[in-house]
Amino acid sequence: MTATPACASYPGTESVDLARFRRPALASALIALGIYVFTLAPDLSWANGAYDGAELITASATLGVSHPPGYPTYILLGKLFSLLPLGSVAFRYNLFSAVCAAAAVGLTVLIIGTLRPRIRLEAAVSAALLFGFAPLVWSQAVVAEVYNLNLFMLAAFLLVWSRHGANVSSGFWLGLAITTHLTSALWLPVFLLDGYRQWRRAGIGLALGLSPLLLLPWLGLSESPVIWGQPTHLAGWWWLVSGQLYAANIQPTISVERWLSLLQAMILGPVVSLVVWKASLPPTTDQPAEARLPAINSRPIPYLLVGTSLLYMLFALSYDTPDAAVLLLPVFLVLALLIAPLLQRLGMAALLLPLILVILTFGARDLRGQYSARNLADAVLQTAPANALLLTPGDRTIFTLLYFQQVEGVRPDLRLVDANLFAFDWYRARLAEQYPDLSIPRQDDLPALHHDNEHKRPFCLVSLVSSPEAPTSITGIGPEREGGAPYLLCAERTD
Repeated sequence: MTATPACASYPGTESVDLARFRRPALASALIALGIYVFTLAPDLSWANGAYDGAELITASATLGVSHPPGYPTYILLGKLFSLLPLGSVAFRYNLFSAVCAAAAVGLTVLIIGTLRPRIRLEAAVSAALLFGFAPLVWSQAVVAEVYNLNLFMLAAFLLVWSRHGANVSSGFWLGLAITTHLTSALWLPVFLLDGYRQWRRAGIGLALGLSPLLLLPWLGLSESPVIWGQPTHLAGWWWLVSGQLYAANIQPTISVERWLSLLQAMILGPVVSLVVWKASLPPTTDQPAEARLPAINSRPIPYLLVGTSLLYMLFALSYDTPDAAVLLLPVFLVLALLIAPLLQRLGMAALLLPLILVILTFGARDLRGQYSARNLADAVLQTAPANALLLTPGDRTIFTLLYFQQVEGVRPDLRLVDANLFAFDWYRARLAEQYPDLSIPRQDDLPALHHDNEHKRPFCLVSLVSSPEAPTSITGIGPEREGGAPYLLCAERTD
């Protein structure tokens, strides 16, 4: 048996010419990018659930290591965007999200063209723009987050995989996608099932795509204030890339209300789209061969797409966090691929659908003039006593303050410590290296931290996020909650 060359097209797709889809793909990407940039958050933002934004920006700008799995691909590509002479550093990372989302929209047109080479161009453009302006997709395209880089990588994977099957190139893009979000591993069953005949090439590509994870030990040697875990040690590296920290969020039992809400929102979509796809397929008899769709008939691509979407939904249903819905973003990409056949029946009128969606969604997605995170951080940083130790109650506060201090250079005299992260041995060890003038207890003992440092400098409890009430002592700090007002409580230095 002759092996399939790594660059060959998959049987049934070798005759697909994407030339007529390239300009529509570029136009779709530019339209999406224009809307994204117009509604882009101008600064660091917590909007749309972008609570990791400050951490990701700070880690990337200082070449550190973000929360598990470390996100090395985002760290390195984001660093390049941070060098652009445009606005604040945070704005550049928001722009990074917008460019990635727009690129995913353009690639969606090409994927549709691969799967449906005879489809009307307006249908392909409409489906791609409906994906790009879906409220959840748009919400992540205007803030600093990893999700749209992940969508871009997945779109590139699907384009190569749909044309050439599982080979070095498609494996490379899937591996990169996994480094941008671990849920991309849900595509592995499809990839491995499709690539068992040339598993060596597929495996080589996958390994190459995963290779940025090998850079985490190098990034862990930097002086960045954001380095999670101990990536320079094998056990610490595995703890990081495997996402063990968040394993407890996966719950075997989920409330009925949660099941119903996500089932109603998402499961009907792929199922209905699959029915639409099948109904829209041209008959396979009494037609010349060139009018048929061998790319679809040679492999059950719609079924594979729907099956993987169901895996995403099952994972989101079992992942017990408030923002689990954002894990469903790749499902919207699949939906765009599956609804395109229906849209072509609308003719040019199909182009009105994304326009209507933009009009209906614009107000909720427009983040122009949004500076609340900066305003809150400025209020704390400008009023905190000189050389104070600020103890924060959670990720949003600590990483927002670190962004302004470490990236923008505001108040370098302050010592920033987080109460939640203090529970980790590696965090306390890093604090001791970062702040040699502080006395850091070896155990998770916040009262000892207070006692050992209160005579050296002012000690403050601070939160930028609304809390039901301010704590009255160090033992009452955190967690971050909504419902009250931010606070800055300082005890003067005791000699």
